Amino acid sequence: MTQAALDRVGAVAKSWEAACRSLDNARIVDHLADHAVVWYNFQPDTEHPKDAYRGMLDASATTFSNQRYKDMRVHLHPGGFVEQATLVGDTAKGVIETPFLLVATVEGDKITRIAEYFDTTIMHQAGLAGG
Repeated sequence: MTQAALDRVGAVAKSWEAACRSLDNARIVDHLADHAVVWYNFQPDTEHPKDAYRGMLDASATTFSNQRYKDMRVHLHPGGFVEQATLVGDTAKGVIETPFLLVATVEGDKITRIAEYFDTTIMHQAGLAGG
């Protein structure tokens, strides 16, 4: 990885992290390329397009509100970045904390693919994941 490529990926990762902390869903989704897809481990047969991802973020704000991040770490790699953190939020069953890992593929200055892995045991107990 060249220093220029590392700097580019680092800039996208830093901007992504700031957008996520801001809880501004439009700002978050703006990081995705138009053809980007988002995959979740609790929906393994589905890749969500950009507009569906925005809808999911908007919907989650009502069932998983007051979201905040603990222990966020971002690691760069040649094709993008990996984000590790614990997402904390309020639900109908009280405050929950769910560890997650996000793998982002970056092309140019946009994210083209996100794979998110959540602790599904916690998500199911809180009613945030079906099945």
